[in-house]
Amino acid sequence: MGAGGGLPVVKAQADTADEAPRLIERYQQARYRALARRHLQQHGRLPVYPPERLPLPTDSLRPPRSAQSSTANTAPSFPLHDVRRVRRLERDWFRTRFADTHWSFLGETGGYTFLDTTRTPALRARLQAAFGAPTQTIADRLLKKPPRRTAQFEYWFVVNDSIPVQVTDPLGPKGRGLIVAAARPYRARLRALRDALLAPLRDARRAPYADYFYDERRERWYRTGFDGQALFLEQIPAPRVVPGQRASLKPAPSVPSSSPAANIP
Repeated sequence: MGAGGGLPVVKAQADTADEAPRLIERYQQARYRALARRHLQQHGRLPVYPPERLPLPTDSLRPPRSAQSSTANTAPSFPLHDVRRVRRLERDWFRTRFADTHWSFLGETGGYTFLDTTRTPALRARLQAAFGAPTQTIADRLLKKPPRRTAQFEYWFVVNDSIPVQVTDPLGPKGRGLIVAAARPYRARLRALRDALLAPLRDARRAPYADYFYDERRERWYRTGFDGQALFLEQIPAPRVVPGQRASLKPAPSVPSSSPAANIP
């Protein structure tokens, strides 16, 4: 999802997966700045951009008609020769190969598409259908204590044999869009790279999946996903989350709590 001004750069450490929390923090900061700017524009304190620059109040998986008519016959501007989805057991290989990568994530964009406005759980179901299971989820990391700003899911790719790309959720099942990060040399073409890489999501069906999600504010664990018919979000007891064991589509035990499990509309 495009948000914030510019394209922030993040230096990769020895463990590339540790960049996810920092990317999320920088993304959220950029998003807050964009929302503040929009608020000031609406109150006449900043110049107002054309309507096509503003977020769409919709979950539609189709771009607005103006954008659709201008891009319907346009092929993705970033040529893709090969796309390799990094599998769960290939994480160490990816971390080693791209240990010195400087990462940039997509900043504010001039137009909003279904990749920006669609609820993240729906996009996650389409990622599952198009690319299979994520490279890493929150359960794949050592959880000695409740995590802080940890991505619900992460897809890692190697594009054209040499370009590392990460696709993660911005706010878990409560967010919209996706965070897309790539190596810094491609920052100027990151929008085109994102659109080309994730083009299959436009026509992909929604495949069943289940992930764990930790709500830092409420200090509670949830199982979230798509069961083949509907999106769901249900509270679960913390002991059910076992490091190294991903969430299952099998129903979780009910949790006696004053806050019942919530379904995603």
